[in-house]
Amino acid sequence: MKTERVRSKVKGKQLSTFNSITCGEGNPSSLKCVFYDLENGEVATFFTPDNIHEGHTGIMHGGLSASVLDEVMGRATLHRTASEGEWLPKYVTAEMTTKYLKPILIGNKMFAYGRVTDVNGRCCFASAEITDEFGEIMATAQGVYVKVDQLKDLIPSEEYIKKTALLTKEDPKEL
Repeated sequence: MKTERVRSKVKGKQLSTFNSITCGEGNPSSLKCVFYDLENGEVATFFTPDNIHEGHTGIMHGGLSASVLDEVMGRATLHRTASEGEWLPKYVTAEMTTKYLKPILIGNKMFAYGRVTDVNGRCCFASAEITDEFGEIMATAQGVYVKVDQLKDLIPSEEYIKKTALLTKEDPKEL
C-alpha cells in the first residue's frame, strides 16, 4: 500500500532521551532518530536500521518498528501539548495496535509520521505509519495515551533543551 504524503515544513525539533532505543545518543543500539514537529501538526523522524537492529537476517526486528511507531505517536501528544503552550510530558502509552505490512530491510532509509487523532478526557488517541523512501507503507499503528499528572516533575534542564532541541543547518526543512 502506498501513501500520497504531502511534505510538510519542519517547525521545530523535539528533545531526545539520552538512553532511548529510538533516539538515544548514549545508547549504542539506538536507531538515532531525531523527532521533528511539522507544520501540519504531525511529528516525523527518519532512520536507517543497521545489522544490530535485525530480527531475522536482513530484516529489522518488529519490536523496534513498534518502538518507533509508539515513540512518534507519543511525541505527537507532546507536539499537541506544546501547541497549547506547555512542554510537559503528560501522556503515557496505555494501548497500542501495530500492523506489519512489509518487512523493513536493514540498510533502507525509513520515515515515520505520527499524529493525534482525538482527545477525550484523559485519553489521547493517535495513529502513525512507517514508510520507505517511495511512500510505501511498511507498518501502521493506533494508540491510546493516558494523561498522567505525575510526569510534570520530569522536565529537562534548560541546558539540555538548548543542546538538543534547536534546529541546525543539518536538520531537514521538510519531511
